[in-house]
Amino acid sequence: GQKDAGADLSWLGCTLTWLDADVLAVQEVKQSAAAEQALQSVLSELNRRSGGRYVARLDDCGRRVAQHVGLIWNEARAAASEVQTVAELNPHGSACESQLRPGLAARFRLPGGLDLQLVSAHFKSMADKRAFELRGTSFKAVPGLLRRLTSAARDSDFLLLGDLNTMGCEDCAPVVSGRAEVLALEQQLRGAGLRLVPADAAGTELYQGRLTLLDHALAATAMRELAPKAQSHVAGACAASASPLTRRAAKQLSRKLSDHCPLVLDPTDRA
Repeated sequence: GQKDAGADLSWLGCTLTWLDADVLAVQEVKQSAAAEQALQSVLSELNRRSGGRYVARLDDCGRRVAQHVGLIWNEARAAASEVQTVAELNPHGSACESQLRPGLAARFRLPGGLDLQLVSAHFKSMADKRAFELRGTSFKAVPGLLRRLTSAARDSDFLLLGDLNTMGCEDCAPVVSGRAEVLALEQQLRGAGLRLVPADAAGTELYQGRLTLLDHALAATAMRELAPKAQSHVAGACAASASPLTRRAAKQLSRKLSDHCPLVLDPTDRA
């Protein structure tokens, strides 16, 4: 058969323009020469269509890991500082160890005065016991990361966004469903100054017609710019309002854009 040419970079640039986000947390980004060229092509397309000044930064792991976390932001609206690779989120304790990911954190200031710490994260995938335990170690590191970043900045505003792979554990006794993992996470965060922002759709990954909730936003409880009952909006083919035609196109979407749908959070931009 015909060789898959990979992601449609023009379509991806158009999709990011449609999202109109000031800051994007991205995962599963490669860092080969070809991948870096592709990323620059997407940014060029995004800037051409939006009139913005989008730039990207990935973690510092280079060739030591196959997949990277990153942040993309529009310098015309968001000022970034203190960009840093976050070793704590790799469950092995070292930023780039054993092909697992660190986080990437930055401090952003928006035009209306919103000033916050934002972290892009990608936790261990799969539903076996080892993966479940490694993912749990990453989750347990988040409260310490919250304290470290917010105390240094003397500002409690904090968001962690990303593919947290809440798949549950199929070979645990008893079996842990993905939903049960999310519920346990909510309880764990509640006592640590954090909350899981609920999504407005059943899932963020659409595979063989089934929605799975893998992507999440974790917020500091003290963050005033995010309402207590705020929801993160699942866009694209996974959205609650997506048409059956869009859902049927999921295979093409996953091959040419992403197998995950965008998760959009809109805090109030105020000081």
